[in-house]
Amino acid sequence: MGTIAYSVNGEGRGHATRVHSIVEMMIPSHRFLLLASGDAYEHLSDAYRSHPLVRVEELPGLRFRYHREKLDYIRSLASAVPFLWNLSRYVERVVELLVEEHPDLAITDFEPLLPRAAVRCGIPWISLDHQHFLSISDFSCLPWGLRCRSRFLRNSVSLFYRGQGEEIVSSFAHLPSRRGCEGVERIGILVRKAIQQLKSSVSQDGGLVVYIRHHAPRAFWDVLAQVDRQVLVFGKCIPPSHNNFEYLGIQNEAFMQHLARCEALITTAGNQLVGEAFFLGKPVLAIPEKGNFEQQVNAWLVGNSGFGWGTEFEKLTLHMMHQFLISLPLMRKNLRAFDGVGNAKSIDLIERYLSHGDTDHSELTVPSRSVA
Repeated sequence: MGTIAYSVNGEGRGHATRVHSIVEMMIPSHRFLLLASGDAYEHLSDAYRSHPLVRVEELPGLRFRYHREKLDYIRSLASAVPFLWNLSRYVERVVELLVEEHPDLAITDFEPLLPRAAVRCGIPWISLDHQHFLSISDFSCLPWGLRCRSRFLRNSVSLFYRGQGEEIVSSFAHLPSRRGCEGVERIGILVRKAIQQLKSSVSQDGGLVVYIRHHAPRAFWDVLAQVDRQVLVFGKCIPPSHNNFEYLGIQNEAFMQHLARCEALITTAGNQLVGEAFFLGKPVLAIPEKGNFEQQVNAWLVGNSGFGWGTEFEKLTLHMMHQFLISLPLMRKNLRAFDGVGNAKSIDLIERYLSHGDTDHSELTVPSRSVA
């Protein structure tokens, strides 16, 4: 039985869902030390409380900041200053955990502390995330505005960490590789067992499911209020009161059940959730958060997949909403061809890397302190 240290960024629940999928596929053959912050820590600590093979520890983490309902990269960078100031101290704590657990491999999902600690301890490490989609993809087919922004964000991704032994990118859809990135492993989204089990009971009689993580303008809700459908709203964004709205907040089990029964999903364009909806045969109306480049690319990919539409909050009208609903039967038909699931390949890649490791970490000691 091997031990894997696995760290995850706490912004949103897509990262945690990806980790959850890997862990449930690899236990009881392996033990896990999960290191997470924010939303991811809440999700994973609830899922694996008192589990004999999974230890969950909380990490400090980075979070996006918003201004006037728009993702603000400048404010996000400024808020990261205290984290960066204490980076060495945080890495020291992770080193101590690695010494306690003697992992054979470290995996990170866009989290910067574990890679630095793994290097100090001489533990092999790999990355498995969606964010590196931005750094490895050829964006020449994207609209001009997205191509321009890609240059800045492509370089920012590598600031989190670099030097991984293997780079695995999970996405519901992939663009061609840019030059020099042809060797990066690309897989589909990772589907939890709970979602897989719902596949056999899928229906289309449950109205519309809406997931908005943070903010949505009033005009968006006004459009949905005029739709002749029940609208089930999940997320932290509390909608105004309308006769056809039901607000359910953050309820993971209820969300999955309603997703399996709904006619379609309307959501900010998170990679993991879009992929899970496609897996269940659900068309998606993807509306990225203002200023969120990653979600803007995801929404463009949804719109070009034949499985859904992508738009912006300001452009959504009642006429567009009606046209989307009319198109649902065609999109469901197209979704029969969706094959973007990466579960089996992800495990093959991780096991392959584990089998190549020949270093004995059973006698790890805290290394001398160095600059992180």
